[in-house]
Amino acid sequence: MKRGGPLRYQQVWENLKARAPEHQRIAQARRQTAGQLLDELLGSPQKVWLAKIRGEERFLSLDLLERLLEVCHGALPFEPRRAFEVSRVALELGRLLSAQVPEETHCRALCLGSHALRLLGDHRQADVLLMRAAFFLSDLSARGFFCRASGLLLWDQGRAEEAAALLHQASRRYRELGDASEEAVCEALLGLLYSEDGEWGRAASALLKARSGVDSVHRPWLAAQAHLALARCLAVTGREAEARALWQSVWTLYKCLPEEAIISLLWREALVAEAVGDLAEAGTLLGSVHRRYLSTGDLPEATLATLQLAGILARQGRADEAWALSAKLKEVFEGKQGFEVSWCVLQGLDKEMARGKAGSGNILYSSLYQSFRLRGVYPRPVLFV
Repeated sequence: MKRGGPLRYQQVWENLKARAPEHQRIAQARRQTAGQLLDELLGSPQKVWLAKIRGEERFLSLDLLERLLEVCHGALPFEPRRAFEVSRVALELGRLLSAQVPEETHCRALCLGSHALRLLGDHRQADVLLMRAAFFLSDLSARGFFCRASGLLLWDQGRAEEAAALLHQASRRYRELGDASEEAVCEALLGLLYSEDGEWGRAASALLKARSGVDSVHRPWLAAQAHLALARCLAVTGREAEARALWQSVWTLYKCLPEEAIISLLWREALVAEAVGDLAEAGTLLGSVHRRYLSTGDLPEATLATLQLAGILARQGRADEAWALSAKLKEVFEGKQGFEVSWCVLQGLDKEMARGKAGSGNILYSSLYQSFRLRGVYPRPVLFV
């Protein structure tokens, strides 16, 4: 090394540090400009969004593309239609900018569009976008995002083992990146998947890994779901005091969530209450869940809630009320696609109750839901996080 080399490098480093505030100001100015374009674009009628970016050169901006993806991501999981429409604009802008767009950005745009379509129930087109995204996986972050998106689609389709494998891959990619927050998201999803199959040990292991890393401010729904799933794991393994404390800690997150997210949390609360032996609370919570799914016409969820609530009522010596639940489900759903699955399960429940052997209704989500899927009736999708 030449004399003075280290000094020269030190000077370069000092110059870079001195220019850091300038770079930050430039970045902020670019973001502000992109924000103005975004407001103008999305403030216009939706039907002209694509025409605007195709016809006005000022909209051809990588910074605008990033802002569009932020909006799309933020709209998920509770506004999938808006997310899809914004993703269409982002994908078209990415096409127009073509080679200027990093592969990771291409992949993220396609995966976000796929998530939106999955939440809207269009699995076929969601899969098409994921197949396109598979061409842009040179970046670790892109691979993590892609594996998670693919895993959630397979989970919705009832392919639990494949979904778990992909979520493990996503978690590993984020670990390699040192991105603890995204790794925690993947572990939380794995824990939720395992808990659906009653694999309490594997579920608890994944949920404990996720516990400190899931951002409850930006992802309150996932944090609440993961905490309640972990509370149930603790309860079924005899750690009731810890389960109750964790259960109660979730309530502070509810104020951050829309009403449609609360119903799934009340359901998980009911399962925790049952696991710690509080049948009265479990029955009250499941009653609310049952009525909601009847009113929204969600047959798979209404069927499972009926089974679980009937089991709890039977254990409380309230068999007459439990009988009425089957009649109500039949009244609402008879003649609709997939009701034959419900009817078969309800007949089994009635026979158990007639013999005085009705349990808690604690059948596995996966087996019942798979029966519905085979008849073209899909449960509510796993929400994007």
